[in-house]
Amino acid sequence: ASPTMGRKFENNKLKMAKTQAQYAKKAAYIGKNVIIAVKQSGPDQETNRALANIIREANALDVSKEVIDRNIKRALQPDTSDYKELTYEAYGHGGVGLIINCLSDNNNRATADVNNVVNKGGCKPATPGSVSFNFAKKGRLCLNAEVDEDALLDYAIEADCEGDVSLESPDPDGRGDADTVKAVVMTEATELGALQAVLQENGIDCSGTLVNIPMATVEVSEEDEENNFKVIDRLEELDDVTNVEHNMAVSGEWAACGVMFRLIWSRGTPALRDGDSALSRAPAMMRAADGRMLRSLDLSGVR
Repeated sequence: ASPTMGRKFENNKLKMAKTQAQYAKKAAYIGKNVIIAVKQSGPDQETNRALANIIREANALDVSKEVIDRNIKRALQPDTSDYKELTYEAYGHGGVGLIINCLSDNNNRATADVNNVVNKGGCKPATPGSVSFNFAKKGRLCLNAEVDEDALLDYAIEADCEGDVSLESPDPDGRGDADTVKAVVMTEATELGALQAVLQENGIDCSGTLVNIPMATVEVSEEDEENNFKVIDRLEELDDVTNVEHNMAVSGEWAACGVMFRLIWSRGTPALRDGDSALSRAPAMMRAADGRMLRSLDLSGVR
């Protein structure tokens, strides 16, 4: 085989691993929220508005109906625990702030696992509010259709939005936006639900979430940047962790390589092992983000 064909195969292998990792995180997020909604108000989406919203969000995220049906059944079983949203804060290397968002059915396990990764990574757990005050809470909508600013303004007026509404490009590296995301809309946190409802009523599939946007970023050394991403990678491998947000100013080299490739690393079976040519020839910066092998998620374990 020619070197060009070999590189193409390796690139496709990495792309598939990244796609699997993104899907598994989305499926786990949807599954947990289905359980929360069903336990609160029952399995009928006609009367359970929260469940109906989650199903619409699953469609926007391209999460299969099988994931929804399986977790509705799990929620109806008396021995299935409920999930709760948990947020942890930590100080990273170089004074960077970390906000660790979780959905967990076991508070003690989540706390222990998060603190273990934070401490082993040379970071420091922080008291609630000591990091988050450096961030602004915003609503973020991922749209599966393109919209222009004039149309967005009309939708915002229809939703009675009084705060800022802005149109942004998808962020597949930093936020893990899927290829199906064509546009991103930022809103005030309190107006997220209203705008999402209007968009969906107008035939635009979209998923919405609250995010923490740093009011200022922190410049760090290359070594601190690398160490912070190692901790973030390991935190996002935890079952209970949904995502990790930070206020670190990301260098161009990491933005191009490290952030994108860290989306591939997660729990599951190895996709690339020692001696694989793709790994041995990968740029040093890609390998430096985590000393372990690139791994893809085993989707059979997604619940």
